[in-house]
Amino acid sequence: MAWAVTAALIVLVGLPLAAMLAHLAFPQLYLGSLQLGNFDLFSDLWERSLWRNAVRNSLLLGLGTMVLGAAIGVGLAWMRHHWRFPGSGLIDFSAWFVLVMPSFIIAQGWVLFARSGGTASLLGIPWAGDVIFSLPGLILVMSLANFPLAYLAFSAALQWDVSRYEHAARLSGARPWTVFRAIRLPLLLPALLAAGILVFVDTIGDFGLPAAFISVFRFPLIPYVIRTEIQTVPVSFEGAAVLAAVLVSMVAVAIAIQIRVLRGGGRDFLTAAATPRQRPRPRFWPLLSAITFAFLGLAVFAPLGTSLSVSFMERYGAGLSWDNLTLANYQAVLSSGSALLPALKNSFGIAFAAAAIALVIGFLAAYLLAYSGHRLRRFIDVASTVTLAVPGIVLAVGYIFWWNQRWLADIGIQVYGSGWAIALCSAAASVPIAVRVLLGAMSQTPGSFLSSAALQGAGLWTRIRAILLPLTLSGLLSAGLAVFATSVFDLAITTMLQPPGFPTIPVIIDEHFRTVQYEWATAATVVVCLITAAVIVTVRFSARRLFRSYFETTTETSRS
Repeated sequence: MAWAVTAALIVLVGLPLAAMLAHLAFPQLYLGSLQLGNFDLFSDLWERSLWRNAVRNSLLLGLGTMVLGAAIGVGLAWMRHHWRFPGSGLIDFSAWFVLVMPSFIIAQGWVLFARSGGTASLLGIPWAGDVIFSLPGLILVMSLANFPLAYLAFSAALQWDVSRYEHAARLSGARPWTVFRAIRLPLLLPALLAAGILVFVDTIGDFGLPAAFISVFRFPLIPYVIRTEIQTVPVSFEGAAVLAAVLVSMVAVAIAIQIRVLRGGGRDFLTAAATPRQRPRPRFWPLLSAITFAFLGLAVFAPLGTSLSVSFMERYGAGLSWDNLTLANYQAVLSSGSALLPALKNSFGIAFAAAAIALVIGFLAAYLLAYSGHRLRRFIDVASTVTLAVPGIVLAVGYIFWWNQRWLADIGIQVYGSGWAIALCSAAASVPIAVRVLLGAMSQTPGSFLSSAALQGAGLWTRIRAILLPLTLSGLLSAGLAVFATSVFDLAITTMLQPPGFPTIPVIIDEHFRTVQYEWATAATVVVCLITAAVIVTVRFSARRLFRSYFETTTETSRS
């Protein structure tokens, strides 16, 4: 089984990434030529103004968002875990809601909010457009979209009460600033670094924001320029490879800095005396509640409320009034000749296929990581995690380089140019999600259960079917639905690998938005979100009905 999982990970992840790197050395590889390149394109990073601006803009946007997004996430986590006040639970809601929403839908909401005649103008703040359509505005938008990563990373470090260290220091005469600098800050440093790095990595690899803003505000970023290099004539695979290598290098440097700073250890401070943090209600709780509701309005209702209101408008430019409200956009989206209907069929088919592939590989990889001491265990661990640090646009470029080779077509393997390329790439990007979710579920299942069954003569499949599947069914369901939902709206992978005449949901919505058909695009977004939510609820309900005994087994085991 370890060899089969290793082979699957090599096909899904290893070969596409290796092909991308190989094209840097052999630019004509996809034509079957092994002629060594001269690497002159790397010097063009400073000579081509578009590339130079894209690299500079990506760095500025990533660093700015890392600072502001981490500050927002850390600040909210500090409020949530130190004090008890009305509305504190809404911080968790906003974090998870924004986290699961595709970035291009949030960015489209901000464009509609800020552009001339948009919601900002109706609210009497027309200057908001000048703020949003600038570098500081983009940093603000990306910070509001990526703060959940910092919030969740920092929240994990604040759940336990370690104030005894601070009390000991104060009893020894340390001043409050000394206690914070010498004790509190070092203990929180790993979480602070994780918060900042996660925000930085997700920001520089994001494709949704430049795709949404390109129609209003030209601000070239590396992911969008990569797409331009491949989808405009003359096609430049070499240019895409160089920019993808630069993007991966930025991510690698960020992760290396984090590892370097944390090297040395000594931060395992939790002991058996640690207790969950108690949250008193402070005297200034009205201020905390006001901050929470104001933030909720800014991060959730400003962009997404705007998109929802536009979906009911006859004409976006006429503003929000009774005379301008209509259901015609939804009728157009759901009519028999609508472009959305074939896109729904294709995207949902791809999402189901990606979820099935990621679940099978993720389950077997998690089993090997949790219970096996196979010599390939280390490789499986790295290969099943690496796509977390590789932006989707880069992974899609690797798929083009690997699956678009002539010799593959000559032997009858024609993945590139079909929906399978999107499904496989989406599965590769989602394997880390499936593995980590299932590892969490398997960590609650003692290996002695499987060992006892093996001693009774149960084979591998019997042990998995009779013991592991029932106890991890809830985790399987959560992982599968998470992969399904993210694959439906994955704009970066879909826009790079979509074959001609094969419409998909994110590309159809993005095309209508870029051609200023805002009413249709927002109505389609609402319809797809509702259908996706209905599918998730239906699958969860059906699974619990069909496998009621399995879920009851899981619950009883967790209680015991």
